[in-house]
Amino acid sequence: MASSSSGPRLWKYDVFLSFRGPDTRKKIVSHIYSALRHKGIFTFKDDERLEIGNSIPDELVRAIQTSRFAIVIISENYATSTWCLEELRMIMELQAVEGGLIVIPIFYGVAPCDVRHQKGSYGTAFASMVSSETAEKVLRWREALTRVANLRGFDSNKW
Repeated sequence: MASSSSGPRLWKYDVFLSFRGPDTRKKIVSHIYSALRHKGIFTFKDDERLEIGNSIPDELVRAIQTSRFAIVIISENYATSTWCLEELRMIMELQAVEGGLIVIPIFYGVAPCDVRHQKGSYGTAFASMVSSETAEKVLRWREALTRVANLRGFDSNKW
């Protein structure tokens, strides 16, 4: 019979980076990734070679599930990507379980309150993307955005 308590989790990655590539890959993400690597922190950053599509590849799902921390870099166009929103939904679900993922949000060029309430240009971008999605999926994404925006993080507008 399997034990009801789980043993210590074994992490494959110290950090999983979630970001919208065109907005941030060659800017803040490359700096964060380099700094983490320099400090010996094993970090998963999706590769531009990953196949682009509507569903998240198993490789990304496994990387999220086997990371101790997630740094979520929320940029103006983050919510225009179903892929980013699905990553965020998974990250926030794992954050909610005991001993789960530790999430550190970075608001890059967007205000946390706009992300929290899907307002302003961030809300406009989100609304244009979700019109073709199911109400249930949109609700889960809204909840994830609200939850991540309620976490203590970093706001690039205050640097």
